Amino acid sequence: MNTGLRIAAFVAAVAAVFAIAFGVGRVAGPDPEPTPGPSTHQGESHGERAP
Repeated sequence: MNTGLRIAAFVAAVAAVFAIAFGVGRVAGPDPEPTPGPSTHQGESHGERAP
């Protein structure tokens, strides 16, 4: 085997291992948290006191 072919085979093997690990991580990993939407909560106004 010449050097170029060895390097190409190594890069292909590393890419395959990364792809497999990424796929397993997507399947077995935690569920992504939903992104929070705009808040409709009306907070208390500061500086004003309720009677």
